[in-house]
Amino acid sequence: MMTRKDYVAVSNILSNYQDVMDSDDYYEMVMDFGKMMKLDNTRFDLSRFLIACGIDIKGLVTHAMSTLQPKPASEHIGLVQEVEEGWGRAY
Repeated sequence: MMTRKDYVAVSNILSNYQDVMDSDDYYEMVMDFGKMMKLDNTRFDLSRFLIACGIDIKGLVTHAMSTLQPKPASEHIGLVQEVEEGWGRAY
């Protein structure tokens, strides 16, 4: 089992590659290490590790939210009609 000292050492090593790699590739590499560490230790804090590796957590959330497209109202109305017809009233 890895220790906090190991996690810190790995994040220091990985952060050296942030400026020389494509940002998407760097993120994927850091996430792969983070997943491995989380499997090794359920108490491992992935968000703390990402920050230590120089990943902009706020930027990731902002980007993810900007890519979400709201559904048109017609799709929601269709779902309500299906529920009312198939299962009785949903509320």
